[in-house]
Amino acid sequence: MKTAVVFRIATPPSRKRQRWSAPLTRWFSRPATIALLLLAALPAIGQESDDAAPANLTSGQLNFFETKIRPVLVEHCYACHSADAANPGGGLRLDSRTAWVNGGDSGPAIETGKPDDSLLLEALRYDTEGFQMPPRKAGGKLDDEVIADFEKWVGMGAPDPRVDEKWVPETGADDTTKQWWAFQPVQNHPAPTVKDAAWPRNDIDRFVLARLEGEGLAPVGDADPLTLLRRVSLDLTGLPPDPETAQKFLADWNAATSDAARNELYTAVVDRLLASPQFGERWGRYWLDVARYSESSGKDVNILYPQAWRYRDYVIDAFNADLPYDQFIREQVAGDLLESDSKANEARQLVATGFLALGPKSLNEQSPRQFAVDLIDEQIDTVTQSVMGLTVACARCHDHKFDPISQQQYTELAGIFLSTETRYGTGGAVNGRNAGALVELPTGTAVSYLDPLSKSEYESRQKRLEEMRREIQDAVAERRRNRDRQQDDFNLVRLTTQAAALEAELKNYNADGSVKPLAMGVADKPRTANTSGDNPLRGRAQRRRGAGFDTLTDSPLFIRGETDQPSDRVPRGVPDLFDGLESPAIPKSASGRKQFANWLTDPANPMTSRVMVNRVWHWLFGAGLVTSVDNFGNSGGTPSHPELLDYLATKFVENGWSVKTMVRGIVLSRTYRLAATHDEKSFSADPANAWLWRHSPRRLDAEAIRDSILAASGVLDLQRPEGSLIGRAGDGPLGGPRRSTINEEDVINVNSNFRSVYLSAGRNVEPEILGVFDYPDAAAVQGARSATNVPAQTLFLLNSSFAARHAKGLAERVMGETSSSATRQVATTIDRDDIPAQMEQMVWIVFNRPPTKDEVAAARKLLLRHRKDPLTGWTSVARGLLASAEFRSID
Repeated sequence: MKTAVVFRIATPPSRKRQRWSAPLTRWFSRPATIALLLLAALPAIGQESDDAAPANLTSGQLNFFETKIRPVLVEHCYACHSADAANPGGGLRLDSRTAWVNGGDSGPAIETGKPDDSLLLEALRYDTEGFQMPPRKAGGKLDDEVIADFEKWVGMGAPDPRVDEKWVPETGADDTTKQWWAFQPVQNHPAPTVKDAAWPRNDIDRFVLARLEGEGLAPVGDADPLTLLRRVSLDLTGLPPDPETAQKFLADWNAATSDAARNELYTAVVDRLLASPQFGERWGRYWLDVARYSESSGKDVNILYPQAWRYRDYVIDAFNADLPYDQFIREQVAGDLLESDSKANEARQLVATGFLALGPKSLNEQSPRQFAVDLIDEQIDTVTQSVMGLTVACARCHDHKFDPISQQQYTELAGIFLSTETRYGTGGAVNGRNAGALVELPTGTAVSYLDPLSKSEYESRQKRLEEMRREIQDAVAERRRNRDRQQDDFNLVRLTTQAAALEAELKNYNADGSVKPLAMGVADKPRTANTSGDNPLRGRAQRRRGAGFDTLTDSPLFIRGETDQPSDRVPRGVPDLFDGLESPAIPKSASGRKQFANWLTDPANPMTSRVMVNRVWHWLFGAGLVTSVDNFGNSGGTPSHPELLDYLATKFVENGWSVKTMVRGIVLSRTYRLAATHDEKSFSADPANAWLWRHSPRRLDAEAIRDSILAASGVLDLQRPEGSLIGRAGDGPLGGPRRSTINEEDVINVNSNFRSVYLSAGRNVEPEILGVFDYPDAAAVQGARSATNVPAQTLFLLNSSFAARHAKGLAERVMGETSSSATRQVATTIDRDDIPAQMEQMVWIVFNRPPTKDEVAAARKLLLRHRKDPLTGWTSVARGLLASAEFRSID
């Protein structure tokens, strides 16, 4: 039986009361003050406080509340602090903004904008003994990540759309929300006629120019050839061109005698970049952001995912092979259910379903039912938001407040995922709680990088596991005889946790010690229950209590989303959202994932093609035609060029869902090839450049900055590494406040020279060079990264050991040094005549252009200070160039 979590905001201890009462006593002893307070209160008599009414909230605020705050309130607070509670604890309700503004016995629980002055935060943080919520007996302190979400929420003003809420069964979402543009069928618009017929290079340009002409504006001129080459190289591969390539391109461009010849030259560059292996690494990383890719579970106990790298490599290979996008999505949602013509394709499709298994998980969750429902909620949110740009998971507790998705429709989808086994493969948390198995791939189809065991080693570890199981049985018996002995509790936890870790390790091996080819993924649950009691997907505690979702099943509709308040079961199904697209029937013998995957990728689904082409546009221009790239619902944005968006979506499907064809068409357009020149008239009319009168400058992402630095110093290794460092580290906790069994420094901050996409990607921890430049946290779908420009970034590039090492490498490269040569020659003094040539080489490497006179003069001034130590001088110049804004930007 689940214990109700009591979240009672009681009167704080005496020190808190004293802090409040003393100032109030002094103030209230003054008659003039009392009069002023009464006068100030008069307008409010008989009317509700302004704070009780929700303000005009942004879509970001609403999404944050619905995904981060409301679910926690429902799960941990409503039992004792809602209208449904007979006597709300401390007189406080937390089920509406009106209620918490009015407060309880101790006054308002939240001081908007002031987390440190809010009683709610004091209780959540366990700052004061005796004033700790939820109390220890009811589950204890919430995760630090959850508390941080509440701090952020209160800091932003505690946005809350609930006016006064009492749960009643809802009859369905309002169909008027289906009138939103994104729910309408895709229209195949013909390219418009434009006044300046000579300007466009393709139909994309005609749509853009028609909008500009309608606004009385004109595009700026074309980018110069070197700027264009650097831009397209970084956009398509994440790497700048090398100096020789850039210089040859400039020479060929200048030698071309016609615009057609220059266009042919540029087209050849684009085709070469699209065909290079680096394209998949660049564009695969974009999708990994969307897929919230990580190699650990995050949340309460950060357990490694040693097999996650297989999904990473699958994504990179899919983009390089130009796997049709509809097939790409079907494989990730239901690859295990699709037909395959070979064992290799079967293995690839199984690995693809790692998409569903990679998400963050609260492995310490004590309720198996709660864990199962939270897991599938995260999957529903990821699939619907990544593919369709819809926040369907907002309907978990109630009908969606903005989009035509009812709680019943959410529950239909929940049944599909509750009928799916998620095989994420960890030894679980404390006591082996919420342990998971893995998918076994066909023999000979995948390489494993774990070291095999000898047969005797395997048998020895298996014997040790059996001994530990017997020790656990003895410890349980001893604990029953000595209920008050805390040491027995500690020993039991230690034994069960160690046994679970060893069991997880042995699952990687066959009985002869050879390594199994395993991957993260999913599979349909059986039609009937497993009565053998040896389900490998569940830990011992789960087998004892059972989550109640062991077979193909329909989900109950949970009142308020609470797992201990199930209502009637709802048949598995797919939401009826779009005219002209029927919801598929789901056989009783199947989970429904295959049918759902086909529905997602049906050409009649208007969101799937629109969302992907908008993502492609965002990744090339820094902003989508719809700026809310992960939200196409009613709380999202509207397209700046709706006809162009539908044109691209139509062509995407007609061209076989080819991502490379879509990218090629966009980068060959004149719109993409515009300069970043400022134009005062256009800027005044359109400061955000939504109408595309120029190419907006933008900062490189973290991986491109790191990879460009490695390329500049001449040490970048373009070979794909085997597996991953986390895969080699094996199962176990990483990072966080608890003691790790895996040395974080050994797998995170590694001085490797391969591309950044192959670095270890644990949740809540990342290499310093990536963290400084807004690396995503992989907590949720993130199709658009934030891109800050702050002093800490420049300081890192000027002072970190990483920057120092590679600035020196760049200096040695320019000076002609080779560290492997036994007879290398090192200049002992600075030659004034050598400075321009060496400086020109360095600027070509870093900026892909020749230096200016001012840059040469500044370098000479600095170098002459280090006449007797040229390496130090050139290293200083290199560090300055690598720390510049120009280096970490695309113009």
